[in-house]
Amino acid sequence: MEMHCLGRPPPLRWSGMPSASLFVNLLSALFIPFVFGETEIRFAGQTEFVVNETSTTVIRLVIERIGEPANVTAIVSLYGEDTGDFFDTYAAAFIPAGETNRTVYIAVCDDDIPEPDETFIFLLSLQKPSANVKLGWPRTVTVTILSNDNAFGIISFDMPPSITVREPRGRNESVPLTLIREKGTYGMVTVTFEVEGGPNPPEEDLSPVKGNISFPPGIAIVVYNLTVLDDEVG
Repeated sequence: MEMHCLGRPPPLRWSGMPSASLFVNLLSALFIPFVFGETEIRFAGQTEFVVNETSTTVIRLVIERIGEPANVTAIVSLYGEDTGDFFDTYAAAFIPAGETNRTVYIAVCDDDIPEPDETFIFLLSLQKPSANVKLGWPRTVTVTILSNDNAFGIISFDMPPSITVREPRGRNESVPLTLIREKGTYGMVTVTFEVEGGPNPPEEDLSPVKGNISFPPGIAIVVYNLTVLDDEVG
């Protein structure tokens, strides 16, 4: 007579090595509880921009939702001080449950103020944070507006186009040359010069005959002294 224990299943027997698909199914079963029901909001696509300051410059930012479908409102806002370089520094994007992304546009304001390169950061946030909706990565966008409106200045002589001096005898004499830096005064700016013309080589009468003239940051006027030489030629 054969006897069997009721209510106890027969032992599980493996025939050979377990398949890879079985391990995948087991791992999936372990991880599903950690991601099920979560929604993530993040920027998609380009997140670093280098642009010119023009009236037609518009920055396109794509916000995407991944994970569990849900109605979500995302906020894009400028981090730090509003310097007036953008028409709007705040935008809201509603992503309904039936869609996965939204696009917002940030327009650059073209002013007449000389400015150096400027870098701005826009942050992504949630209008109504919740336990099931979180921010992903990337969540920041960097925008650099290149220097504009002659931010480093326009250099020219601020004096008559023609100067007459007498050649000194027994001494040297300085002739001041005034240069002006109009528009912007950002950064260190250096210009080069070279003396040309005259019946004799210029180095016989003037010193130096070539060189550099620098404007330090914030300086609009520079006086450079050119030396008239006594070459002892009658």
